[in-house]
Amino acid sequence: MKRVFRTLVFHEVRPESELALGQRPIQVADGYEDSLPMPLYVSVAHFQEQINFLQEQKYHCLTVNEIKAFYEKNQQLPEKSVFLTFDDCYQSLKEYAYPILKKANMKATVFVVKGWLFSEEETYHPERSQCLSVKEVEAMADVFETANHTTHFHKRKGTTLSQPMWEPKGRVEEDILECNQFVTHKDVFAYPFGLYNQETVSILEEMNFRLAFTTKSGWNSLETPPLELHREVIPEAMSLQAFQLLMKEEA
Repeated sequence: MKRVFRTLVFHEVRPESELALGQRPIQVADGYEDSLPMPLYVSVAHFQEQINFLQEQKYHCLTVNEIKAFYEKNQQLPEKSVFLTFDDCYQSLKEYAYPILKKANMKATVFVVKGWLFSEEETYHPERSQCLSVKEVEAMADVFETANHTTHFHKRKGTTLSQPMWEPKGRVEEDILECNQFVTHKDVFAYPFGLYNQETVSILEEMNFRLAFTTKSGWNSLETPPLELHREVIPEAMSLQAFQLLMKEEA
């Protein structure tokens, strides 16, 4: 049985015709302004190829509870295990990723920025990265589990600091607890932009979080700290061959 697993992270899955339009701004309920870097987009065609490969090779899509059991009960994993994750809840999650995963009967986890979700559903906007509504995320529960990605603290300074790293501890805790009022898994976190320090880890530890995910590359094993788990960012530039190699490597 397998003793390691890969965690993959996606943000936007879009048709090539939309990728050709280039970088676009995000639009979120709390008004935060930013733009999603182009490497965080994946074409529908490439995403479908990747899911087809995982399905044909009989990969098992891990649930959050299976990962918890792996670390806390030493429960072994299926020989081919992968943890599929998505960040931020953009409209393309519902428009393109959800139907592909549903048809393949694959499960995934979405890390929710609660303050970014709108109260009302809006028409899909190809020209911007707009977040979904609360009800739209809830309606995809047959495919997506939900976990914490902050409420309003998904902000950054440059490329080295995310908001949980500069805010006082009490405010970070309040923000995380507010997001926990919505998400299913209230003890699982993804660091905004993958940026964190040991103070951030300590806050999660004191709040009894059991798993937290970075964007550092690598296999996850029992030796990987559960609050510093690895995730592979899958960019559009990754070929199917490179994706296959990523999945077939040994720890």
